[in-house]
Amino acid sequence: MKSKSTQDLLTSEKEFFDRESAELKDEALIIKPHTIERYRNARPKLGNFSKDTLFSRIMPLDGKRVLDYGCGAGENACLLAACGAEVWGFDLSPVSIEKARRRAELMALSQRAHFDVYAAGQTGYPDAFFDIVICFAILHHLHMMLDDVYREVSRVLKPGGTAYAIEPVANHVIVRKLRRVFPVELIATPDERQLLNPELQRMDQFGFTEVKFTYSLFLERFYRVFGDKHQRPLRRLDDRIERMFPFLRPLYGMVLVSAIKKENRT
Repeated sequence: MKSKSTQDLLTSEKEFFDRESAELKDEALIIKPHTIERYRNARPKLGNFSKDTLFSRIMPLDGKRVLDYGCGAGENACLLAACGAEVWGFDLSPVSIEKARRRAELMALSQRAHFDVYAAGQTGYPDAFFDIVICFAILHHLHMMLDDVYREVSRVLKPGGTAYAIEPVANHVIVRKLRRVFPVELIATPDERQLLNPELQRMDQFGFTEVKFTYSLFLERFYRVFGDKHQRPLRRLDDRIERMFPFLRPLYGMVLVSAIKKENRT
C-alpha cells in the first residue's frame, strides 16, 4: 500500500476535525465556571492530571501572551483566556475555528481570545511574540513534520519563554500493543500515532534548553475497565511508583513536556 504524503495526512486530519466540530452546539461550547476555577486555582500536588499540573506551572497568566498551537474548537484557548491570558489559537480546520470564535463570543472573551485558520509550520505570527506556547495533544497528529513545528514554535516564542506539550507516548513495546488490544473504545483520528521520547527531546535542536518530562498514565489506564471512581486513586499510585521506580517510565502513556527557549547572547 502506498504511504500517504504529508499533505494527504493533513487533509485527512482537517476533514476529520471539520466533521467533529460541526456537531458542537452552543450549549457544549460554554466552559462551566467551576472548571475555570479549577484551573485558575491549580496547584502542584500528588495525583494531578497533566492539565492541572500544566496550569499550576503557568499561573498567573495576567499580562501573558499565549499561543494554543492547534487549538481545535478553542476549549483550551478560551480556558486560558478566562484565566487571564491574552490568547491566540490556530487550527487547520475552518469549522473548528468557527466554533472557537463562537465559544469566545458566548463566553465574552472575544477581546482576549483570537483565532486564525493556519497550517502548522506556516502561521503568520510575529517572531518572539509569545511568552508561552502550548501544544495540547496536537504533536502526535503532526508526527510527520515535528521539525517544522519545533522550528516555528522556537521562532514565535520570546527568548526565555516556555513551550509545553501534553502528548500520548509509547516508549515501550508493551504500551504500543496495549492501544490496539485493550478492550475499550479507541478514540483517534486515522493517521495519528503515539510519540516516542526521542521525538520530543529533539526540541533541544531548535533553540530550546531544559527539555523536561513529567509522566502519567501507567496503572491509571485501567480505570476504563474498573470505573471512573478508581481513576484518581490509580493516578496517585502512578505518581508514587514513578518517583520510586523511575526505570518504569517507559510504561507510562502520557507526558507533559516543558522546554525553555534559549536567551539571546550578545
